[in-house]
Amino acid sequence: MVIFNNDTETEEEQEEISDHQAAMVMAAMAGGPEGPEPSTIGLVGDLNEESAQELYHGFMQLNGGKVFPNPVEEGEERPDDVHFLISTGGGAVYDMFGVIDVMNIVKRRRDVATLGTGKVFSAGVPLLASGTKGKRFVTRNVRIMMHRCSTASMGTTADMKSSHDEMRLMEDQMVQVIAENSKLSVGEIHNMFSKNTDEYFSAEEAIEMGLADEII
Repeated sequence: MVIFNNDTETEEEQEEISDHQAAMVMAAMAGGPEGPEPSTIGLVGDLNEESAQELYHGFMQLNGGKVFPNPVEEGEERPDDVHFLISTGGGAVYDMFGVIDVMNIVKRRRDVATLGTGKVFSAGVPLLASGTKGKRFVTRNVRIMMHRCSTASMGTTADMKSSHDEMRLMEDQMVQVIAENSKLSVGEIHNMFSKNTDEYFSAEEAIEMGLADEII
């Protein structure tokens, strides 16, 4: 995990960042050891077991190190938002659901503002849409892509059938998450997926579909 402060790293220090660390960026909003706690986390690259682990740790760190934080009580000031930068070609559906679940835990105390930039493909779309309503942003030139789940299964015929059944279950679950966090209905998403093609959208179209709230 990489934490950036206002005192930016030298080029030599940046070169020392490993590939998997660079894929998961933790950024502090203001600098130095005396500054406020980091409030920005990023997924830049594929979502896999390693990058998901970095996100879990990062979200929990931003949540005071607590796995199960207490909800904000009446009269208590809500902590500053967590900012989640997303630029990804997608990845593993299990890890996507894990990150969304952790985001929902964090949202008990802090709003999670999502920002999609560059490319937000596949598993990245539910992550973007799962931010706090009204605080889901995309940049002007972002490209959004949605498609159905896929799997490469091996083994016996029974194994492959089991894998296929699991894939369909995960796809239904992903459709439900998107529908709950957008203006798209379950039927509309299934119809889109039934084309068996990658469906690309602009920032404006993402707003129209309710996957994001504002272009910045």
